[in-house]
Amino acid sequence: ISRFPRPSLPLSITMVCWAFNFVALKLVYGQIDPSTLALTRFAVMWGVLALICRLAGFSLRYAKEDFIRLMTLGFLSMGVYIIVFLEGMQRTTATDGAILLATSPIWTALIAVLFRHERFSWGALGGAVVAFGGVAFVVLSGSQAGHGQVIGNVLILISALLWALCAVLTRPMVEKYPPIQALTLSLPGALPLLLIYGLWSTVQTPWMSLSTVTWLSFLHVCLLAGVVGFIGFYAGVKHIGSGNAMLYQYFVTP
Repeated sequence: ISRFPRPSLPLSITMVCWAFNFVALKLVYGQIDPSTLALTRFAVMWGVLALICRLAGFSLRYAKEDFIRLMTLGFLSMGVYIIVFLEGMQRTTATDGAILLATSPIWTALIAVLFRHERFSWGALGGAVVAFGGVAFVVLSGSQAGHGQVIGNVLILISALLWALCAVLTRPMVEKYPPIQALTLSLPGALPLLLIYGLWSTVQTPWMSLSTVTWLSFLHVCLLAGVVGFIGFYAGVKHIGSGNAMLYQYFVTP
């Protein structure tokens, strides 16, 4: 407990937004499938973030040497990770999804050591082993609910690993750019993948017949869990590091 970072307002707001996100996704999935949600969420986030950057006076240009890093970050965080996460959440419960995604701090600690951002610790390794044991129990117990939920749990576990990798890759970018600018500049990296994944289903979605609950849940996923949540998380990574910022993931409960 003594090593836990001091409370951070941006990260606290982020965790509140992300906690309800698991429930909101289940509500959205009643009328919108994951592929449609992934692309439309991206479009809304990109538009809102670009507007905020303009109003705040942040440039949408970046140094040429940062192109590969920014596009890779966007491809992984807003592309691959989101696809795996959304597909997993369609197949598992909100509770299991939150528990499994909360393994991200474990992955982050291990990846940070691999990237030499943090020192190796036997204590941390022991904690990771214990935590993975708990995760294994959750995944295996989910098998009683059916094959589909097991697949969903595995996908969420993979997304936790991807999210941890993205958190580590985010650190160099938020040290060079303001968090909201780094987030906005990285988004185009995900566009080609999301267009392939979700364009057809987005065109086929009956948008005019969506219920009020679906629209409100959709706006939460895009604006609160998306725009507000990611800005807060990137700000946390900038100020206390990827490992410490990821510890707040333990507070995300649906």
